[in-house]
Amino acid sequence: MIRSKTYIYGRHALMEALTHAPKTVEQVFLATHIHDDALKGLIRKAGALMSSFPADTPPRGIDAGAVHQGFIALVSTDALVLPYDEFIRTLSVNPDTALVLLDELEDPQNVGAIIRSAAAFGISGVLLPEHNQAQITGSVVKVSAGMAFRIPLVQIGNVNMTVRDLKEKGFWIYGLDEEAPHPIAKEVFDAPAVFILGNESKGIRAKTRELCDVLLSIATNEQCESLNVGASAAVALHQWSLGHPKALHLEAQPPSKKIT
Repeated sequence: MIRSKTYIYGRHALMEALTHAPKTVEQVFLATHIHDDALKGLIRKAGALMSSFPADTPPRGIDAGAVHQGFIALVSTDALVLPYDEFIRTLSVNPDTALVLLDELEDPQNVGAIIRSAAAFGISGVLLPEHNQAQITGSVVKVSAGMAFRIPLVQIGNVNMTVRDLKEKGFWIYGLDEEAPHPIAKEVFDAPAVFILGNESKGIRAKTRELCDVLLSIATNEQCESLNVGASAAVALHQWSLGHPKALHLEAQPPSKKIT
């Protein structure tokens, strides 16, 4: 079940929340040495409560080991995560649309890294099952470098029912599988796409694998046994983005020209 509230740490994460998702910010704690009028203006504009604390004594409930740099905020994940029905109703679906669906990932570090990669490569949303899935926490937000406040995060119920609905809406379903015979570099992504990323140790569940239109593998040097799911997501989404410069808000470039 999704945690309704979580703490985020650091000025960067706080600025991302206040700039891109101000309704999620409920309360901000600033160390007494912080004098930042611009930031305080954004906090007041968001309607959030503001308190101060001694830098070496974080407020009650805060992990004493948290690296906060004097900036702590309580945010509502209920306000951050969208219901699937609401998200899909307003989503513009075209060949430059791609989604990421997480299938029971356990490590918050991986979830945060995937959210960051999804934002970097023009993905339209990250879908998270309500059960058996690492949810949005302060650690996830920190690893995402604040991108959790920029890209739509979508709560879904049953994974397979969601996949079937997306297929009916014209999406092509891709599962990442290191043993798949079809290399991702040879795939032509010419339809709306969904990339399914499976559990760190078990991969994509069998029934969900059966719903995939294509299982994709990533070629690696034989001295490397495999990539973890976070690294695999970055490679896969970058590969997709090469054929979809509009998703990056870039004009089409010749294949030989590097996009930065």
